[in-house]
Amino acid sequence: MNAKPSKDQSIDGEAFLAALLPTLKACDAAALADAALKRWHPAQICELLRHPNVDVRRVAAVTMGMIGDPSHVPCLSVALTDPDQQVNQLAEHSLWSIWFRSGNCEAAKPFREGLSLLSADKYKDAIRKLKEAVAIDPQFAEAYNQLGIAFYLNNQFDESIKACRSCVKMVPHHFGAIAGMGHSFAQLGELQLALRCYRRARRLNPRMEGISAAIARLQTKIKDMSDSGEFAVDAIVS
Repeated sequence: MNAKPSKDQSIDGEAFLAALLPTLKACDAAALADAALKRWHPAQICELLRHPNVDVRRVAAVTMGMIGDPSHVPCLSVALTDPDQQVNQLAEHSLWSIWFRSGNCEAAKPFREGLSLLSADKYKDAIRKLKEAVAIDPQFAEAYNQLGIAFYLNNQFDESIKACRSCVKMVPHHFGAIAGMGHSFAQLGELQLALRCYRRARRLNPRMEGISAAIARLQTKIKDMSDSGEFAVDAIVS
């Protein structure tokens, strides 16, 4: 069997497609991940996210969601600004996949339980379980983000901002946590800070659902408040 190429060696895009398309068509995620890892390093596949062939970029984005780890977040984040909408969507899905599995084994159980409670609208119980997850693994960034969501849904906006900040400190590309801070700032009436968060989230992920509309609403509200003399328009943050 041939040795796997060095991670610094480039991949032929057409050969990459030929090797992985059969497993993609078969919807066999495990086979896709296995086929990719047998031939290439994840760092090599990351480079394909800049390939001129859009199909290569799409398959690379899908593959990175299965074999990538937190060290590959920056290259996937670049793909969020790809001119092809499908590459953007696949890269976003892959980022969430990496973030959700980035905790250690001990934290995984309370994290999953917290997510289930969150889905069942049991916010206080979800907060308790997600706090347990971050206590076990203080580096589990996505647990902090989900904790921020639980706090927000429980109308604990200051606590939500704090949890989201913890996530962003570890993962500066986390557009979800940044937007989450924006939601809480908006609820607290801190419209300028909310606008700043939303703009930052949109710079990271230009197609992020609902953010452009939220920015437009805030800009209108801030202008109306300025016109009424509630605060100076030149205080608006960029």
